[in-house]
Amino acid sequence: MLAVCISVAAADANVAGPWNIKVSGDAGTADQKIDLKQDGNKVSGSFKGPRQSGTIEGTVDGNNIKFRVKAFVPMDYVGTVEGDTMKGTPTGRGKTGNWTATRRRAPGSS
Repeated sequence: MLAVCISVAAADANVAGPWNIKVSGDAGTADQKIDLKQDGNKVSGSFKGPRQSGTIEGTVDGNNIKFRVKAFVPMDYVGTVEGDTMKGTPTGRGKTGNWTATRRRAPGSS
């Protein structure tokens, strides 16, 4: 009997939809919202923070995500996805911090 080994690439995490983000760092904390669209491993969408808004472009590779917020002050986010949560490091203006995100659900959904 021959054993057949099948190599299966890990599927990219599904990040499409609305998310709440909390960012913390030297400048304090901020609450942000992103709405992501996903086409394969490509991510795009919109960003809304307390002082600026913009567009998002990035990628998902397995459970790793990275995206750039294109706004007055561009920000780069790198992190990992675990189901309905994400976490990682944002970088902008030469400073870094931490971010966590939770998927927003429509009212009444489970």
